[in-house]
Amino acid sequence: MIRSTYPFFYKRYAYDNSTNLLHDLKNETPACNIDNIDKDLIEAYSSLNEGSLILDHPVYKKCPHCMDE
Repeated sequence: MIRSTYPFFYKRYAYDNSTNLLHDLKNETPACNIDNIDKDLIEAYSSLNEGSLILDHPVYKKCPHCMDE
């Protein structure tokens, strides 16, 4: 679900710095537990291109619940 509030501000992707998981908020499932992530540990991105530095990060992982492998 695309969210309007901090730290998402209508952006599609949310990166959880505590777990190194990238979530696709358009495909979010209850198993993603987005509401339980500390908001100060989230970085939001409009597109995967905007988050390209994260995609190159060696510990980056796609959320198995909302991101296609």
